[in-house]
Amino acid sequence: MGSLYAALKPPTTTSKTIARGVSKVFVMPPTRTDYQLPIAAERRLDLFVRHVEANPGNLITASEVSELEDAMDVGSVEPTLPAGMSGEDFTGVLKLALLTECATDTYAHAIASRAHAYDATWLERFTLETWAPDEHTHHEPFGHMLRSLGFSDAEMDREMRETQEQIYVHGAGDTPAHITAYAMIQEYLTDHWHGLIGTLTREAAPVASKMASRVKQRETLHAMWYRDMTAMQVEADPSLLSHVAEAVVHFHMPGKIILPELEEHVPHLLSVARADLDELVRGLIRLVESLLPDTRSAGALLMEVASAKGMRFGPVSAGQVHAALGRLGGPGYGLIGEALLDRAGLSYLYRKSDTASRWGQGDPFTGRLRAMLREWVASQIDLRLGFPVMPDAAP
Repeated sequence: MGSLYAALKPPTTTSKTIARGVSKVFVMPPTRTDYQLPIAAERRLDLFVRHVEANPGNLITASEVSELEDAMDVGSVEPTLPAGMSGEDFTGVLKLALLTECATDTYAHAIASRAHAYDATWLERFTLETWAPDEHTHHEPFGHMLRSLGFSDAEMDREMRETQEQIYVHGAGDTPAHITAYAMIQEYLTDHWHGLIGTLTREAAPVASKMASRVKQRETLHAMWYRDMTAMQVEADPSLLSHVAEAVVHFHMPGKIILPELEEHVPHLLSVARADLDELVRGLIRLVESLLPDTRSAGALLMEVASAKGMRFGPVSAGQVHAALGRLGGPGYGLIGEALLDRAGLSYLYRKSDTASRWGQGDPFTGRLRAMLREWVASQIDLRLGFPVMPDAAP
């Protein structure tokens, strides 16, 4: 995978739970009994978080944003928007970015509380001491952009306060594996939403575009951090792949809970902004594939998701296929994993991999049969149904 964590060695001493921020965490009991990492894996995750703490990258500071406040005027953007996209649409894109980002503490509370329940001190500390402080400045550029469009501070403060007071109900699983898998997807989709703003403003408001891209870069880094955390957990306990699948199945953006009035307009906004949803899907599949050890795992994950979502492969339900593959073993899942990558135009990922399934290789007849089966399976996969990237699940 080439991830940073692969090169890290576990420390010789166990880390202690830090006191700072714990008072903010709501104490909740564990909801699952099937999550227990080996001590070595806990130490490895703790070391990873310590490395991130020491090397957080180029943070966005409040002074950086304030210095560019006047230059983030987007008043001249409307004439340059894609045909069919109105100024009101553009305002909706900015408002969703502002209000989603301003609720950082709400999300941090939900994540840290669940980490605390499973004694995942590494995740609790990362959330309260690294992730949340990093996120606290991300809403500010979008506030300056909206101010240039005539929105008053009083109006934005009211809307932000109302958003922050909303109760966020997290329904995508409570274990650290659920949380990091969910956060990986959420950060990836948020990254693309801010990238969309950067594209929309590039021509008429280059400074605003630069700041949107700065926020996007931070979200990209967060997605990579969560990917590596998820990979370390699955590597230590492969059964946690089911937790990743559950996070995918039950995924929705936080805005669906705390900003339902704005979130319902997302399909329209993505459409008029000419967002490339196919590329969004491919990127998400690349991201998920990169945390898995092989194509068999990718196939098993797809079948877990497909079964839960009631998908079908031709006349057969995904649940029936999943049950049959479970009895047959790994090679069948490898074929499904390859078909998924084929369907996404990512076949190079398994063709170059030494861990790809070997069933049918070396025997020309069996190899052709395998290729035919893979092609048929790929044609039956609805990528947008199988993964949480339908318009109502973005940004």
